[in-house]
Amino acid sequence: MNEKVLSVRLNGNPVGTLQQRPSGNMIFKYLNTPQQAISLGMPIQAAPYEHQKCEAFFGGLLPESESAKKAIGKQFHVSPNNTFALLKAIGYDCAGAISFHKENDPISPHEPFTITGTILSDDDLHAHIVSLPSKPLFIGFEGLRLSLAGVQDKAAVCLIDNRLALPTNGCPTTHILKPTIEKFPSLVENEFFCMRLANDIGLSVPSVEIRFVKNTSYLLVARFDRKVKNDKVSRIHQEDFCQALGVKSSMKYQNEGGPGFTKCFDLLSQSTQPASNRNALIEGLVFNFLIGNMDAHSKNFSLLHVTKNFIRLAPFYDLVCTLHYNELTRKMAMKVGSKYKVDDVQTRHWEQLCQSINYSYPALKKVLKNQSEMILSTMAKNKSLYSELVNSSDVITSLTTLIESRIIEINKKFDF
Repeated sequence: MNEKVLSVRLNGNPVGTLQQRPSGNMIFKYLNTPQQAISLGMPIQAAPYEHQKCEAFFGGLLPESESAKKAIGKQFHVSPNNTFALLKAIGYDCAGAISFHKENDPISPHEPFTITGTILSDDDLHAHIVSLPSKPLFIGFEGLRLSLAGVQDKAAVCLIDNRLALPTNGCPTTHILKPTIEKFPSLVENEFFCMRLANDIGLSVPSVEIRFVKNTSYLLVARFDRKVKNDKVSRIHQEDFCQALGVKSSMKYQNEGGPGFTKCFDLLSQSTQPASNRNALIEGLVFNFLIGNMDAHSKNFSLLHVTKNFIRLAPFYDLVCTLHYNELTRKMAMKVGSKYKVDDVQTRHWEQLCQSINYSYPALKKVLKNQSEMILSTMAKNKSLYSELVNSSDVITSLTTLIESRIIEINKKFDF
């Protein structure tokens, strides 16, 4: 068995091999009869894919935080900069339906899986959450090999009888846990509010709830890349826009060379219903702008490969009002027209954007007007409910006041 070769599997079925060369570079090669491509950016072909493509797609499955990579590397005695070694260590349960195995691991694509796991007591759960900065993804639990992309500390868990559990017997995880962050103590409440608000005005988002353990709050997010039914779970393949476009996670921001809205909308031409998906992305783009989310970069949008022949825009996630924090930038992750700074955006810049993505400007104005009205009415109607759900009227008042003032100012520019 070659220790420098991993079997890459999709829904448990081998689709190719990932190999690390002596130089440290990776190559990926499809098997002769793969069930489907792993990425729009890596269509099925006979020739292997070289390191750059591999790093963009496979590296995009790993945490982005350097401290998290160092902690994982220390736990498994590998270099934190070695994507291949990290995937070998923790790549059994990743975003989507990809998993990594030793070449001779038995093939058992027995999905759906019966949800099994070790239920965490309040003491254990609290201890795991507190230790997340030094033990990202709850590493150290016997047999746990899972990965999540992103910068924030988080962990993947299962929900069994409405209690959190760490998976056993190869069971995929069903939920993502995102804890309170010391630097941004209201982030859990902020994300819950923005996600719930998006849902209440009709956007597609995963279900979220705030839970508490020993007075520590955390956000519990249902995975949209999992299907749960009758105590069984199966994976749904997904990839974020960076992966699909062959862009490394470190270049996710447009001003660092990453994708802008033009490339994102062009990508949707490869989806199953391009017009519907483009309209959905417009809804997400406008919502992020109205709520003041400056961190809507290309890894915060994904494609769901529901079946081999059906690809659609994934539900929106990581929706946060970043303008709630004065220390964070007012520069958008992707520019509107020619402007990065949110305060500089005028109506003509929306026209520029529409020209660049070949979208109707009157249709976009209608989305802006409709969402503005729905957000204002929904916040007014549900303010007390949101306050009760997050156990904080102060945070909700602050967020609703900020977003309301933003929308009023934006509507003045459009003369709504």
